[in-house]
Amino acid sequence: MRWTCNRLAVWFWIALTGGLFILSPLPAAATGLQADTDVNETFATEATPISVLEGLIRNRTLYDALTAFDIPPAEILSLSRSFKSIFDFRYSRPKDYYEVSVDGQNLIQKFVYKTSPLDEYEAVKEENGDYTVHKRKIVLDRQVIAKVFTIESSLYQAVADSGETQQVAGLIAEIFAWDIDFYLYPRKGDQIAVVYERCYKDGEFVQYGDVLAARYVGQQKTFSAFLFNDGQFDGYYDETGQPLKKMFLRTPLKFGRMTSSYSIRRFHPVSKRYKPHTGIDYGAPTGTPIMATANGKVTFSGRKAGYGKLMIVKHPNGYETYYGHCSRLLIRRGQMVEQGQVIARVGQTGVATGPHVHYEVRVGGKPIDPDKVKKSRGKPLKTELLASFTEVVNERLMLVDDLLKEKTSLVMLTHDN
Repeated sequence: MRWTCNRLAVWFWIALTGGLFILSPLPAAATGLQADTDVNETFATEATPISVLEGLIRNRTLYDALTAFDIPPAEILSLSRSFKSIFDFRYSRPKDYYEVSVDGQNLIQKFVYKTSPLDEYEAVKEENGDYTVHKRKIVLDRQVIAKVFTIESSLYQAVADSGETQQVAGLIAEIFAWDIDFYLYPRKGDQIAVVYERCYKDGEFVQYGDVLAARYVGQQKTFSAFLFNDGQFDGYYDETGQPLKKMFLRTPLKFGRMTSSYSIRRFHPVSKRYKPHTGIDYGAPTGTPIMATANGKVTFSGRKAGYGKLMIVKHPNGYETYYGHCSRLLIRRGQMVEQGQVIARVGQTGVATGPHVHYEVRVGGKPIDPDKVKKSRGKPLKTELLASFTEVVNERLMLVDDLLKEKTSLVMLTHDN
């Protein structure tokens, strides 16, 4: 066990570089902004005193907040015009934070506006009276987490039992979306070793970063995914350098359950007679996002008989996909959609006994079993990249395999470049 842990530590140090290896609990979230009232702080310079005023927008406009400090309306309007290219104050929210530095005449010299931990804007007055406005670059601390999730009932429950959120389950499902149907494939005892990032700002968790490596060990088959940049884009590849991304996703939902399969003769629960079921039904709560399973063009978006609210997307090589019983259609006819893009919401429109999406695949106008759609892959990595890819994969493969054997959880702190 000691040798294994040492080897894992060496992997982290070499492969991810620039970090401090730790085996300790995650840092406590830093106390967030608690200001419910505006603060006035004054400091003096040799030229003129500058006052720093800060607070939350609350249920006011920025104009109301700043005029309360006797800042001239012309100053506020000039500031707002300067900001329009990067942020429109009409979309301000109550918890947005502002910090304004004014001189002895209450003229704005510097202005900072924060809408989230990752979105901060700054305006500085120039000598000619205009403002230079930019979005601040945020530097994050990143924790690289290595964990093993064991499935007892579902991927979501396995992740939740480990103390993580549904977002991590979603990241895993997205990576393996072309190979694993998480409604049908997982079995009790299946394990997933995952190396992923948590991002912090000033000690406060703000978002998940990338999944660097993942290995799903099922009862019938093992699937692997490794993040690698091909010189232009980041993508996920198996250990041989083949891309995971294929023409079609296996399902149009991240999570849910299959309620009806494709069948040439199924007893219909509403009409009470046997008839073909030309697609697969996935049950999920009303409003659940529905994704396009492949790139294409929307050829129909509206109501159609028993389908209720239906969207039809046309794809290359004569393929079409149908998404029926939606509560909302988010894309209009004639628009292009990308694989994984949210195009509609689960509903119960048309002939339906409960909220679900009816997912159908047709070729040349004829329905086929979605589970039997040929999943053609993208282009493999170029030969000149295979050496560096193999080096990365070997290190990460060693880590995930050791995780699966030892069930060790590791944490490493790194920083954004």
